[in-house]
Amino acid sequence: MIARKSALVVATNSLAGLLNYVALYLIARYYVFPKFALGLLNFAIGFVALFNLISNLGFPTAHIKRVSEGKDIGKCNAAFFSIRLILTFIMIIAVFASIFVWKYVIGRGFETPEQEKAVYVMLAYYILLALAQNFRITYRAKMEIALAQLPIFIEAVARTVATAYFVFNEYDAIWIVYSYVIGGLALFASAALFFREPIDKPTREYFSSYLRFAIPISLVSISFIIMTNLDKVLIQLFWGYEQGADYFSVVRISRYINNITVAFGMLLLPTMSAMYVGNKVDEMKGMAMKAERYISMILMPVVFLLIFLAKPTIYILLTKKFYTAIPIMQILPLFALFDALERPYQTKLLGMDMPKLARNRMLIMLGINVVLNFLLIPRDIKSLGIKLAGLAGTGAAIATVIAYFAGLVYTRFITYKISGIGINVSVLKHFFAAVLAGMAANYINKFYTVARWYDLVAIFAIGLAIYVVILTAIKEFRRDDFNLFIDTVNPKKMLTYMKEEIGSRK
Repeated sequence: MIARKSALVVATNSLAGLLNYVALYLIARYYVFPKFALGLLNFAIGFVALFNLISNLGFPTAHIKRVSEGKDIGKCNAAFFSIRLILTFIMIIAVFASIFVWKYVIGRGFETPEQEKAVYVMLAYYILLALAQNFRITYRAKMEIALAQLPIFIEAVARTVATAYFVFNEYDAIWIVYSYVIGGLALFASAALFFREPIDKPTREYFSSYLRFAIPISLVSISFIIMTNLDKVLIQLFWGYEQGADYFSVVRISRYINNITVAFGMLLLPTMSAMYVGNKVDEMKGMAMKAERYISMILMPVVFLLIFLAKPTIYILLTKKFYTAIPIMQILPLFALFDALERPYQTKLLGMDMPKLARNRMLIMLGINVVLNFLLIPRDIKSLGIKLAGLAGTGAAIATVIAYFAGLVYTRFITYKISGIGINVSVLKHFFAAVLAGMAANYINKFYTVARWYDLVAIFAIGLAIYVVILTAIKEFRRDDFNLFIDTVNPKKMLTYMKEEIGSRK
């Protein structure tokens, strides 16, 4: 059942990601000023998301942990919802306060009036997102994955339809930002629709329980949000809309493939927590290694095909206007791979009630990422007379990949010390096969012009076929693996599961 739930997460995230890509494609291909619109989005998301860390602070993970341990659901919801509402209100105040200080205390302003307005509009989206997550996190904690995932798909549909309307009717760029609010409204409404769980009065005992787990892990949330948004703000600050649009576009594509990692992480934490409470430590070890193997097997070829086929991918998914983003595409997807390989072991540590180790990992990553962003993104810091690398989005990609690699090394080292889990040989085999498949696909591309989307699909399919053949030849892909994949994606069984879960809430 875990495999089927994982497949559902991958499927819904993939469909939502595909719809979000359609919105990106429409802006890039058909909007009058595509790079201005995407640059505006890049800045607004990056700016407000930096404050969104306030509304999280590790409490979503704490909620999943406590509910999956079998704690009283009504009291858990009371503590979680109360804390989240308070933190969301603090986030709103922090955004307005920062704008006031930026404009009237420091005496700086925004590059254009649209920038400031975009920040307020995006703030409205993040408020809706925070409220919707209260319901979705509870679904996740109870392993009700269909209920947790459906709102993501509905949001993507609403946002994409709104974007298409604004693009083809030539609305001002600020309306592209408004499409996020429209999606946020759909997300909140659909997430709240099936919520039937009790919400009791908050108790001091449950508040304390959440705080004990969330405070150490809160630095993970803070560090993650800073890492994923500081680069956007710095690129806009030092380079402007053009480079911001390049980076934003490739980030969207890279995050799309990161959905697989999110799927496994979403399901592994409650499963690992239940195993730990049941004193099934050996089973936790086996599940972590098995999860790493399947994540690696699926994600490795996708990442390396994107890297080796960066130019045709950008040409088809975006336009020639975005060829300046090719170096970013040849680097950034690696972060998704490193995050994927690390995720099962981080989840194992969290399941064993060791949030401090996850915190340490993120602090290492944050330190590396922030330092490298300031060294690699700007051309210089004129006020200090310091010359810097001036790599813009490429520098941000390098900083992100190095930070995630450092996080992977740290977590694997800690896991080895605690549980004796060494290098997974399967991952090395997948790497070998994926690089060969990527090189072969790149060689074929020299003799085969990619002019339409189906040309790109064909080359990717050839690359994947070569990858599977290599794994089969070295006996890494076996009949058991094939049967598992086929059973997992069985449409009939998937629909039955979704109907049962959603039907139980009517």
